[in-house]
Amino acid sequence: MRTIVIGGGITGLVAAHRLRQGSRQGSHVTLLEAAGSCGGHVMTAREAGFVVEAGPNGFLDRDREPEPMALLRELGLEGALVQARPSAKRRFVLRGGRLRLVPASPVLLLASDVLSPAGKLRLAMEPFIPPAAGGAGESVHAFATRRLGSEAADVLVDAAVSGISDGDSRALDVPAAFPQMPAMEREHGSLLKAMLARRERPPRLVSFAGGMQALTDALVERLCGAMRLRARAVRVEREAGIWRVTLCDRRVFEAERLVLAIGASHAAKLFRDFDPGLARALSGFPHAGLAVVAMAFRESDVPRALDGYGYLATRDEGMDTLGVVWESSLFEGRAPAGHVLLRAMLGGARRPDLAHLDEAALAARALAELSHVMGIRVPPVRTWVWRWPRAITQYTCGHLERVAHVRALAAQHPGLELCGTSYDGISFTAAILSAERAAARVLAPPASSPEPAPERSAPDPLPPQTDFLLTETARAV
Repeated sequence: MRTIVIGGGITGLVAAHRLRQGSRQGSHVTLLEAAGSCGGHVMTAREAGFVVEAGPNGFLDRDREPEPMALLRELGLEGALVQARPSAKRRFVLRGGRLRLVPASPVLLLASDVLSPAGKLRLAMEPFIPPAAGGAGESVHAFATRRLGSEAADVLVDAAVSGISDGDSRALDVPAAFPQMPAMEREHGSLLKAMLARRERPPRLVSFAGGMQALTDALVERLCGAMRLRARAVRVEREAGIWRVTLCDRRVFEAERLVLAIGASHAAKLFRDFDPGLARALSGFPHAGLAVVAMAFRESDVPRALDGYGYLATRDEGMDTLGVVWESSLFEGRAPAGHVLLRAMLGGARRPDLAHLDEAALAARALAELSHVMGIRVPPVRTWVWRWPRAITQYTCGHLERVAHVRALAAQHPGLELCGTSYDGISFTAAILSAERAAARVLAPPASSPEPAPERSAPDPLPPQTDFLLTETARAV
């Protein structure tokens, strides 16, 4: 049985890899990628001793999500893993023009200046706040305000959410975007009590010595012969049990199964003629754009010690910058001796227009704000700029219903699978899990067959948590 996978990002690569493994004849899997290379947002620049990420700079190794590590072992990449330095647990928030350390424990919070005395007192009352009766349709900000108080919601949670998802905590749906938060309240009655009750090994933030592209490169190597680059799909249709995918150059590919590992908005365009109802549903997923500006400096030109992960800017600062990661302090080998590497994220839901500015304008804005915060008075020795106008799907209120609706519509077309961060979580790990589960559904024998389905971990009812920073913020509570 032939399968076409549209999309060569991490989701599409993993899905195609799993399908090729599970197929008796791997040549029956074809991956179509519109760009000249695969990887999507996973892109690493390696220049003059610098290792610079255009997209994700790492992922979380968790006991309850073993699939990524299993994939790495299978690809022979486990030896290339690097773990974040211990100092990466130190995270800062820009508030009132100053970088303030986010405390790592309730005790340290008492001495911290990240919240006012009134804000600390309200946050300390969190274990005594009763759980909500319903909570349906509650935003992340509303949930945090109810449990932690308005100041903690504005200073800690809103900044963390913008750094994780580029989104607005007032618009994101808490059960969809951060399902662990209502789950902790539901099971323990309190976020603090839930943190104290945790017995799971703390997650490790890891990457690869040569950057995150090491993983996508390994998958590309495994898929040699199955990929078609510069193959932009423009239309899909199905007739007599066969999917037909037409490319922009009028080439046509046919298969019995079709896996869409692209953003919902891109998938919508493919279905405009074949199924307008599904196209309309897919076009209803909002996105936020992001610009990434990486800057290299001589270490002697940076007056502040880079003793942590980096910082996030609160909304009240009115900055274009959502946050800055001190990359050379996060992982070993990101900059040559005597240099440091910083990476600024700009735009998001706060400033959606920024992702459309030219590279020079973005670099100038990033440098100006970095100079203001960190006192850097010289231009960088090197600069890299990437723009992602539709970087991250926004899990706004009603997201879970939107996902259920589009999958119900897709189920009316046998052999069609939707996977990726538009639906199943925005993290790097979530993208891998979504691909693994989509491939398992494709490979599963029909219900009437006596053959057992391949063993795969059951899908989470809600998408996984997206970033280490929110965990650290919860620990601070």
